[in-house]
Amino acid sequence: MGQFSQAIRVQQEAIALLQDEKQRKRYTSRLELYQSGFPYRDYAALARSVSALLAQRKFAEAEPLARECLALREKQIPDDWLTFNARSMLGGSLLGQKKYAEAEPLLLSGYEGMKQREDKIPAVGKVRVKENLERLVQLYEATGQSEKGAEWNKKLRELN
Repeated sequence: MGQFSQAIRVQQEAIALLQDEKQRKRYTSRLELYQSGFPYRDYAALARSVSALLAQRKFAEAEPLARECLALREKQIPDDWLTFNARSMLGGSLLGQKKYAEAEPLLLSGYEGMKQREDKIPAVGKVRVKENLERLVQLYEATGQSEKGAEWNKKLRELN
């Protein structure tokens, strides 16, 4: 509702009551958002919506939600594998719209970021790395870069 001063005060009170360090960290990140004039949004729900739209091949609809999801994750959890997955999802929405030049750097950085944090990705999230590789193969096949496509396809086969 744009009442950031009130949100800051309430969030500070909540943090003071918390015993669990993990919760304190989560609440502190929300406090930092409020102090910057940004509302808290549930990026997990947003990511589920983007993923569903991509699965339905509704790429243009997915793009603005993917952009919002990425912006939130970059602000709230910049070094988490989920942020790099958000890059991949945005890249996927652009790829589906044939915006190849915009998609490529997002897909590449999404893959590299997830690969670097592979040990932190839970088993249920491993499918996201595979999806990113599939998108890279699709990108390079669609742009006639068969050698690059073959390289990424090899990585995809090695993953399976």
